[in-house]
Amino acid sequence: MQKMDRKKLNHYKHLLEQHKERHQDILDDMENLSLGENDNNNTSDLSNYDNHPAEIASDLFDVEQQIGLKKLQASEIDLIERAKEKIKEGTYGICEDCGKEIDPARLELLPHARLCIDCAREQDEYILRLKGDKRKRRPAEEQVTHASNMNDTLKGEVLFDVLEYGSADSHQDRGGEID
Repeated sequence: MQKMDRKKLNHYKHLLEQHKERHQDILDDMENLSLGENDNNNTSDLSNYDNHPAEIASDLFDVEQQIGLKKLQASEIDLIERAKEKIKEGTYGICEDCGKEIDPARLELLPHARLCIDCAREQDEYILRLKGDKRKRRPAEEQVTHASNMNDTLKGEVLFDVLEYGSADSHQDRGGEID
């Protein structure tokens, strides 16, 4: 494998700097911009008791989403910094998995690429297989508590217990008089 020439390395350094600036600008904008009302974590109310739970959940979702997006931008900056270190070490443009040279066209689009296209596809397929395996996405309790493990009389008893306490369709919730 031949070493990348100085002119190409300087070109990739420049690309990495441009990408870093773009991600840093996005991160700075995210720090400076607010989410409007949702960004105000401190409310003027004395408590959140009278707020609808869905409003609080929406606020929490917005905050968590913004934190996630900030972490993504910071992660991209970290990858770019690592690529700049690899230039200094003389390992830039080499796949971290297989050790082959990363295609220059890939580096043009993604100058902080760690993997060649084949290894990146392989990694993506592996992740998709993990996501596709429903047993790995379901709670562990479901593997233990199957309906077939309960006897039929127990299922009936549970239903009668629930009916005894009522539901949102019970008379007290519907209004009106009980006959």
